[in-house]
Amino acid sequence: MPGCLRGRLVGISLDDDELVAVDDNGWIYTMDNASQDPLVWNWTSAWGAPLWSGPGRQLPGDHPNGWALSVSSPWDNQTFTDVAGRIHFVGLAKMTMIPTLTGDGSRITYADPWLPNDDSYEIGGPLGGRFQADSLSAAGSTTFVMNKYGDMYTRTFDFDSSGSDSIFFRYSWEDQSDKPSAPNLVAETLDRNTAAIQLPAPDWVHQPKIPGEVTSAISVHSLGPGPNRRELRVEGLRGAESGFWHKDLVGGDWEFTPTGASLLGTLIENAPTDRSTDTLSPAAPWHLSTTLPARDGAIDGQTLIDIGFPYSVVDPRMLDAIGQHAQPSGYRLDVDHFDPVATTRTATVTAPDGTVLPVVLHTADGLRMAPRASGLDADPRHLVGAIEIPSDAYADRASNPALDAFVQDWMHGNPIAAITLSATDHDLVIR
Repeated sequence: MPGCLRGRLVGISLDDDELVAVDDNGWIYTMDNASQDPLVWNWTSAWGAPLWSGPGRQLPGDHPNGWALSVSSPWDNQTFTDVAGRIHFVGLAKMTMIPTLTGDGSRITYADPWLPNDDSYEIGGPLGGRFQADSLSAAGSTTFVMNKYGDMYTRTFDFDSSGSDSIFFRYSWEDQSDKPSAPNLVAETLDRNTAAIQLPAPDWVHQPKIPGEVTSAISVHSLGPGPNRRELRVEGLRGAESGFWHKDLVGGDWEFTPTGASLLGTLIENAPTDRSTDTLSPAAPWHLSTTLPARDGAIDGQTLIDIGFPYSVVDPRMLDAIGQHAQPSGYRLDVDHFDPVATTRTATVTAPDGTVLPVVLHTADGLRMAPRASGLDADPRHLVGAIEIPSDAYADRASNPALDAFVQDWMHGNPIAAITLSATDHDLVIR
C-alpha cells in the first residue's frame, strides 16, 4: 500500500481484477491488476468523468453493510443476458460500479468511474424503489439486498446493460426474437441484422427465505465465465455451529457450510414468512401528466437513434424543441409517483373520448457528462423509454374500441413504442 493510505482504510471490496478501498473520510481508492503479479499493481484516487480521470469520489452512503464493488469484464464474466434471456457481451472497458445503500436503505446509488461524480445514478430498488434494505453486496453486475427480516432480492443491472450507454451498446424496446444473436460485441454493435439488447432491463428477483438463523453479512461471488454464474452467501448458524448459507443465483436451495468462525455480522430476525412490505418507504412524490405528441410526420428522438445518432450525442435542447412544438395527438399520459430511476411503472393514457387506458411506462437513464442532483427538480432530466400495452390487453384490444384506436393511431399497430422524454418535478415532455 502507498504510505499515505496505511492506517486510514476502513473497508475494502474486491471483484474481478479490481480492488476498491475506502478511507476514514469515505474517499474511494482503486487498485488495478489485483489478480496479477504485485509488480503491476497500481493505486489511484481518480474517479469519475471523463473516462476514470475525475478528481475523486466519496462513497455515496454510510450503511456499514451497504456497499460493494461490482465488475464484469470480457475476460472473466464475458457475457450477460437481457430481459429476454438472450446472451450479450461485456464491453472491452468492463462494467465497473459501486452500488451503495443511501438514505433509509430504499435508494441504491451507484458510483461509476466513467460517470459524473454525483448521486443522480441509481439502481431502482425492489417493490418500486420502496423496499428498505439493511445489507447490500454485489459482484459481476449482480446486486443482492436483504432487509432486517431476512427478505432478499437480486438484480442483474449495470449502466451499460440497462439501456443508458448508446455510444458503445445497441438497444431496442422491440422483440428481438426474429434476429440471431451476434457472435461478439463488435458484430452486435455494427450489424443491425443481429439482436440488440432488449429493454427494459431485467427486474428484481425475490429469493427464497433461508431456513435458519442468519446475520446481516451477505455477499455475491462470481463463479466463472457466463451469465448468471453467481453464488449468494449469507452468514448464519445451523444450531450452534457458525458458517454461511449459500445457493446459486438462479434456482437451487439454500445449503449450509460450517466454518466455526466468529460471526462478522449481527444476528437478525429471519422471519419465516415474507415481510418485504412491512417497512416500505413512501412512494415518489412526483405526479406528472402530458399530452402525447402526434407521431405521423415527426422526427423524434428514437428516429434519430434508429438512423444512427446515439441519444447521448443528440442535443437534449433540440429534442425538447421537437417535443414542445410537435402537434398534439389528442391522447394524454398520466403517471402517478413517477420515480425517474425506476425501470417500469404503471401509467394511464386518456383517449380523446375520455376513455382511460392502462399502459406501462418504461424508462432508462440518459448519459450525462455533467453532475446533476438526484431525483427530480427544475432541471430537466433526460430519459429514454417506451410506452407498452399490457400483453393481455393488447391481445384483446379488438373488444376495446378506444384501445384498438390508440394502438392503430399512435402505437402504429405495435404493443410497444419507443419514446424519449424529459422530466422535471412539475412537468413532463414526451418526444
